[in-house]
Amino acid sequence: MRAKLILSLLLLTSIYSLTFAQYRMETLYRDTLISRQTELPAGEQTLEQAIDPKEYIIGPGDLLSIVLWDEFQTNYSLRVAPEGTILIPGVGTLFVSGKRLEEVKLLVKEEVLKKYKNIEVTVSLLNLRKFKVSVTGAVVNPGVYSAYANERVSEIIQKAGRGLPNSTSRNIILKRNDRSQKKIDILRFLKTGNNERNLYVLDGDIIYVPLKDTAMYYGIYGAVKDPGEYEYSEDDSLLDLINLAGGLEPNADLSSTEIVRFASDNKNTRTLNEDLTSLFTAGNREKNIPLIPGDRVFIRSVPDFKEKKQVGINGEVLYPGIYAIEEGKTRLLDLISLAGGFTEEASIEEAEMIREYIPAKPDLEYERLKKIPVADMKSYEYEYFKTKSRERPGRASIDFVKLFKGGDPEENILLIDKDEVFIPRKSLVVKVTGSVVNPGFLSYEPGKDYSYYIKKAGGFSWRASTGKVKLIKSTTGEWKKPDRSIEPGDVIWVPEKPEKSFLSTFKDVMTVISSAATLYLVINNATK
Repeated sequence: MRAKLILSLLLLTSIYSLTFAQYRMETLYRDTLISRQTELPAGEQTLEQAIDPKEYIIGPGDLLSIVLWDEFQTNYSLRVAPEGTILIPGVGTLFVSGKRLEEVKLLVKEEVLKKYKNIEVTVSLLNLRKFKVSVTGAVVNPGVYSAYANERVSEIIQKAGRGLPNSTSRNIILKRNDRSQKKIDILRFLKTGNNERNLYVLDGDIIYVPLKDTAMYYGIYGAVKDPGEYEYSEDDSLLDLINLAGGLEPNADLSSTEIVRFASDNKNTRTLNEDLTSLFTAGNREKNIPLIPGDRVFIRSVPDFKEKKQVGINGEVLYPGIYAIEEGKTRLLDLISLAGGFTEEASIEEAEMIREYIPAKPDLEYERLKKIPVADMKSYEYEYFKTKSRERPGRASIDFVKLFKGGDPEENILLIDKDEVFIPRKSLVVKVTGSVVNPGFLSYEPGKDYSYYIKKAGGFSWRASTGKVKLIKSTTGEWKKPDRSIEPGDVIWVPEKPEKSFLSTFKDVMTVISSAATLYLVINNATK
């Protein structure tokens, strides 16, 4: 009897186990079938950031993953139906459209736990829905466009070819299915990165892009990063305009801000003087003044704000480079001392200093002469042209020899910002060019005159104009008669005699004879 009882219990246990296993297999098969029937291929979606469950609104087409955790794991991939519902096997139908993802997660867990005890529930968003949005108004290609639920108004307008040149970028209207309207400000988003007025699109949205209102402008000038005129949007404040202009420059004088505003007659203006220091340092919102169309804001700069006063020295000094100076105090000798002094190869005679040259106005006479052939110039025009051509803009008139060898304090000038000093290497050569036998560079010999160098160059050539030799000074570019003041780098130029043909000479002689004969006849007739 006892054996029969034990046998019966074993039989019942086996039947229960087989029945439960078959049930689990049917359940898993059914769940897999549902999953395959409801899951659609995911499109490629680029996310600007992780989806925020507190912000994302669920709608028809969103794909949700629901996982039930107990002894076995059960997965459901459920697409939100066009009616806005999802069907959870064994739980029922839930309406989720229009709810935020966070709300849907709580709703699903609550309903599942009503049916099953001691079970874990995980809800996540697998794929974003795709829907239609209309773009109308002043855009290149108005029409209906597909959109994902994570796309913003600015991206949909981009699909429509962007706004027309005269379209607004700050007063765009977003019309929703619930008949509400939102104002979209794309310029604010582009300038500041603030998405508060660049919303995510929803199913059935209509985006309307109006034309700009030419009266809806205001401006900001002075110490801001991007000064100019900007389109006005309702309820704009002073801080909004400053942010549109890229923010303040570091040298902005917050204590001196002017707002010029038109009076009610739209002709006369009045000026509001404001101190914005507390707005930016203590967040005093009372100073964040509301603006109106037509306002002009002027933010002054702090004079000489952190200006870097510096000069450069290059060439034959021990430490060439850039040096800070104090204007009105640092002199040329101080700079040479900072740079470690001259090297042994320094040519003080050829040293020079260039000062930033900003002409008050162009030399119109010199510009005119540059367009005239030299042969057509009058003598005084040619002299003026030569003088101006030799000038070196910005070259300071300093005698380095007098300063560093003679100790002349008059040459120790004060330095100013952007001065450039150059100390060349000793050239130790004199150049002889023009009508000599062997033109070229010759070694400099102290105390020798120009004739010495011409002789070293092989002497005059047969066509040399020996009486018109010129000395071109290396330091000033001045042309002068040669003397004993030859210095390294100077150029000795020997011009050629102009060529004259026999016919030209004969013509000149005949002209003189003809003039003399005519004069003789006139005098002879007058004395008869």
